[in-house]
Amino acid sequence: MSALPAQSDLQAAILARRNWAVERLGAWVRHGSVLGQELQAQEYIADVYEEIGFSSRFETIDIDAISKLPGYSPVDWSYHNRPNVVGFHDPPSSKGRSLILNGHVDVVSPEPSSLWTSDPFGPRVVKEEEDGETWMYGRGAADMKGGSMCYLWALAALGDMGYTPASKVILQSPIEEECTGNGALALCANGYTADACLIPEPFAESILRRQVGVMWFDVRIVGKTTHVLGTGAGVNAIEKSWVIIQALRELEVETNDPDRVPDSYKDIEHPINLNVGIITGGDWASTVAGECVTRFRFGLFPGESLSDLKNRIEKRVREAAAVDSWLKDFPPTVNYVGFQAEGCEFDVSGDFGKALRQAHGNWRGSEPVELTATCTTDVRFFNLYYDIPSTCYGPKSRNIHGVDEKVSIDSMQRVTEVMSSFIGDWCGLEKRG
Repeated sequence: MSALPAQSDLQAAILARRNWAVERLGAWVRHGSVLGQELQAQEYIADVYEEIGFSSRFETIDIDAISKLPGYSPVDWSYHNRPNVVGFHDPPSSKGRSLILNGHVDVVSPEPSSLWTSDPFGPRVVKEEEDGETWMYGRGAADMKGGSMCYLWALAALGDMGYTPASKVILQSPIEEECTGNGALALCANGYTADACLIPEPFAESILRRQVGVMWFDVRIVGKTTHVLGTGAGVNAIEKSWVIIQALRELEVETNDPDRVPDSYKDIEHPINLNVGIITGGDWASTVAGECVTRFRFGLFPGESLSDLKNRIEKRVREAAAVDSWLKDFPPTVNYVGFQAEGCEFDVSGDFGKALRQAHGNWRGSEPVELTATCTTDVRFFNLYYDIPSTCYGPKSRNIHGVDEKVSIDSMQRVTEVMSSFIGDWCGLEKRG
């Protein structure tokens, strides 16, 4: 294997590729890959894989095959024409350690897009006076196409210098990180595994130490329909949903009681969050709503079980219904669709953690911040179910999942520098013949 190139040479090669990376990221953001509409973005990134010398493959998701696996999340939508994409570099004689570089393609909805300064899928680059950094605005620029572009940028720059990884490298572009994780689960189940996995989520150049789990669930309430002229004879299911929302808010307060929060989350303000995400109820403005379905998100700490959280939620719903004059006779039902994700932790002291921390330290002059996250990522599949050490390390961002989402291009460049050294150290490098 070849020695790692000097930092100054790496830095120059990365800088020379900056415009390429910004252009490719902007083009990728233009392919708005919300749930069910990922195909064009996947076709685009497959072309980029090929451009930097990786072979690419589209992988359909066999829902029947993965539905029996640990980590699976139930869905009520189709997987038709929604593939994962995989890129490969697999030398005949592997001399280093293998690596997965994973970055989800799916983005959350930008709606209401009228709140944005400009088109959410029309990326714009701005150098801002506030911090002197250059940012790209656009849905998915930060979460997480910008991070994925960092490892593509690093591999392209190494290639410009005549280097190729000395071991197997798998690029993964899964769908559904934002709602199930079934894309990453399918890739692992299909054998796309390695000695380690790095996911460049937009966590401001920190290294992920631990993350909570996430559960999605629906609560369905049935009311009694009637014409508005006889409103008093009806029962409004939308209004009755407030009974359940209040009860679950009380459960959220109890869950965040300091005596219940584990030591690893003591320094995090309000680590477990309930979100009332979607309310669907009624079908006519002059008819008392006869049904309301509310979709919630709730969190759980690493080490806690999904079944225990389900029991706590269902118990609280039953208790709230039991003291309501209508709901006690027409009890709400709870259904689970989307995230059923356990929390997990990453051992930063292992070989993978040491190599990533060292690469960061060599470029930045200090240890990376260790992040305790109140969200979930796809690292859980690798760490919990496939014995593959995995963590997140990605660029600085603002407003992910919000209005005017943006990623720092300067931070992307810094992450790319660290990644280039990390890839060289972990995988080894060979000079092209």
